[in-house]
Amino acid sequence: MTFVSRLFSRTFVRAGPCVLVLGAAILASNWAWYGSGIFLGRVVGLALTIAGLVGFAYAAYCLVRGRRQLMGLSVFIVAAALLPALALMALRWRTGAPLLMHDGAYQTEEAIKLVLGGRDPYGVDYSQTSMRLWHWYVNQPLDSSLFHYVYSPLTFLVGVPFSVMARPVAVPFDFRIVLILAALAAGGALLRLPWRWELRYVVLAALFLDPFFYLPQGRNDILFLAPLTLGVLAWARGKPWLAALAFGIAFAFKPFALFYLPCVAVALWPRLGPAIDRLRRLAIIGGALLAPAAITMGPFLLWNAHAYWTDTVSFVAGTIPGVYRIQGYSLASLLLALRLIPSAEARFPFGLVQAAVAAPVLAIGLWRIWRAPSLGAVLMVGTLALTASLLVGRFVNDNYLADVLFLAVLTAAARQASPETLDSSRQLPAAA
Repeated sequence: MTFVSRLFSRTFVRAGPCVLVLGAAILASNWAWYGSGIFLGRVVGLALTIAGLVGFAYAAYCLVRGRRQLMGLSVFIVAAALLPALALMALRWRTGAPLLMHDGAYQTEEAIKLVLGGRDPYGVDYSQTSMRLWHWYVNQPLDSSLFHYVYSPLTFLVGVPFSVMARPVAVPFDFRIVLILAALAAGGALLRLPWRWELRYVVLAALFLDPFFYLPQGRNDILFLAPLTLGVLAWARGKPWLAALAFGIAFAFKPFALFYLPCVAVALWPRLGPAIDRLRRLAIIGGALLAPAAITMGPFLLWNAHAYWTDTVSFVAGTIPGVYRIQGYSLASLLLALRLIPSAEARFPFGLVQAAVAAPVLAIGLWRIWRAPSLGAVLMVGTLALTASLLVGRFVNDNYLADVLFLAVLTAAARQASPETLDSSRQLPAAA
């Protein structure tokens, strides 16, 4: 075991150090964003600060006492993550100003309005919507992001029912409502995992106490992490087909989950029984993995394939003029700092580099999964391939680092919880 892996295990896969490190991080972040009173006012900022400190103290007390540890952590999560989100939503409902709301969440609300009005959200000039008035775009040059909607269709489609329901009751729709519900689903799934309390504890902390997720501000990583977490729950409870569907939904929300699909397919590949029966079961698994993306993405590809591809692939890959700027913590930023790339807007085939790095990781990993299929192996290979791909990509935002950390903790917990291979993957039931 290397020094890094030992440090990771001792810091993030043990309850005490994990809540200490992440708890301190989110309390410091909350103080910087909310406690100073710049955005929410001094009274609300002070109240959130006190609530966070009390929640942290209660979580620590439960750990030291050795009782109700998950309850203590849940109270801390509510105080540190949920209350700031509700405070920002209340501020918006009271003033109409989406202060500290992520531009992606605000743009998704605009996409929902467009699709409800019968318009394609892709290929739209969002500078002609209220998006241009979003507070971080005012008095600034037009950002290239205003001309592209980079998220998958399911991101705005999942918000459509809530937007429609909000109209008759005259309640302003805030996309963070959807994110909070997804977070509750993910948290409930983690609490129901048949793992010992400490493993559930560290995974919950990694998901909700990492300030880089910016959940109160509306970053949407939870939309793909929630179904992925539900898939882990289904797998751990012996429901592999339901797990495959959940992983497929995760991919329909965010391409990050792509790396897990072949891992799930290989792990659940039918190996016993008549050929026709194995083929039928394989078709069911493939359908569960791919149908969510096909159903939600297909109509928009048919509607305007060029616009869809330009927004979701070409813009973020950097293959068209007006590309997404190089930024963050990736290979691209290093090459830019070394002046090997002329500017942050320069075009470079990072997609090919990502494929060249991720492909061998997947190839070796899939062979290992084939020999010993297990949930831990699926998560490990998928997470390694995703991490390698991100680090050599065009940009790595801070929330991407939070994704990787959570998935690494989830992987470590799954491997400790069930080190044995998944025998049921070799003998799936014949009944559909």
